[in-house]
Amino acid sequence: MHRFYLALHATMPAALAVVVLVHLWGPPGLAPLAQRPVWTVWVLIGVWLLLSALAAWALRTLTLWRVALGGAGALLAVAGLAGLALGSAQGPAMLISLGVVGLGCGAIAAFVGPGRVQAPRRKSARHAVASAGAATRAPAVPLRRHLSGLGRWLAPAHGPFWLSGVLAVESFRLAHIVATEPARSSGMLGLLIAFFVALPAATLRHWAPRTSIGLWVLAVLAYGGLAAKAGLWQWAAAAGLCVLAAAVPLVRKRGRVVHPSRISRSLPSHAAELHRT
Repeated sequence: MHRFYLALHATMPAALAVVVLVHLWGPPGLAPLAQRPVWTVWVLIGVWLLLSALAAWALRTLTLWRVALGGAGALLAVAGLAGLALGSAQGPAMLISLGVVGLGCGAIAAFVGPGRVQAPRRKSARHAVASAGAATRAPAVPLRRHLSGLGRWLAPAHGPFWLSGVLAVESFRLAHIVATEPARSSGMLGLLIAFFVALPAATLRHWAPRTSIGLWVLAVLAYGGLAAKAGLWQWAAAAGLCVLAAAVPLVRKRGRVVHPSRISRSLPSHAAELHRT
């Protein structure tokens, strides 16, 4: 699932370029982008999602990271140059700041390696028991088969990504489809929370689990505040789901801890085996 989100970032520059080209140099008789029917926007979003799915299937993870970071740096440079060309009051300062950030993204894209784009695999309690069993001549515990097909997309580890996607889609619906207060303003804020709080929390759960839990707590507080201010049940449900996303890793971590006495009870003692021999 993380490859699909990387593909969304990687194909974002191309999608924005198509939108700008159609808006500025569209076919004759085509209404401006802001005056077109809503279904045209959904068609554009659907094509973007389809291209992202194809990119996630066809490209490697390292390539997706490099394309996403390189595209982000290029878009930042274009934004800075556009502000300078339009004569903005803060154009030079914004060009310098965006250029520095864009160069940083480009440098990371150029020097990032495979070891930096894949979370380290943690040894589970099953592996610890298997290694202890090998030392005492006990049969190793068989590993589970890897999920394939649809089960890989529906694995519990992908739940936080699906949650952030659901939050983003519902926020977009409230902001642009319902488009009446208080749904419109709260939907805009909910979309920002989904992309800049919930999605990083889902992404960092392997690299920085404490930071991930802190971000989920921040999402709970933010969606709880939206529920109290807007009075919509969607935000209360979003806060509850974020509570689950923050609590499930803690429960799993506690369940993975294997006490030494439990290992000694499940496997024969090495001293006892030496005594028998």
